[in-house]
Amino acid sequence: MTTARRKWTLRIGTALGVWVVTVAATGLLGNDPQPGLIALVIACGAGLLWLYLDVSAAAEPARWRLVDDDPIRPRGEDPRLAMFHRVVAGHLDSRDTNDQLHRYIAAVADQRLVARHGISRLADPDRAATVMGPELTGFLAHPRARLSLSQINHLLDRIEAL
Repeated sequence: MTTARRKWTLRIGTALGVWVVTVAATGLLGNDPQPGLIALVIACGAGLLWLYLDVSAAAEPARWRLVDDDPIRPRGEDPRLAMFHRVVAGHLDSRDTNDQLHRYIAAVADQRLVARHGISRLADPDRAATVMGPELTGFLAHPRARLSLSQINHLLDRIEAL
């Protein structure tokens, strides 16, 4: 006997056995069993169970990709640096200037002052002006409308030297 034939013989024999036990138990308990209806219910249940077992045995488990598998940015890229790159590129490419570059450079200078010297530019402007020097202090006090790439680079070098 082949494996498939043995499997189906066992399945049909089990379903037939469940049907006999169910009909006998309902008759012994004093009920009026309806053998055709009980056979239909057992056949439907067994068919669904066999379908589930056959499909799940042949199917490979699903491997769902998580959203976290794909980073939004490449590894090692600092999001602040990427944002600064966009701000500088936007400043250089735009027709109309806004204060976004000035605000970003001011924020970087403020962070550097606090981290290296413990000085807040807003709380102690005189001490901050002494540490920053006249060029950076002048830019932060009176932003220019348009800066060239070399001017931006010079201001950033000055901030790094703080």
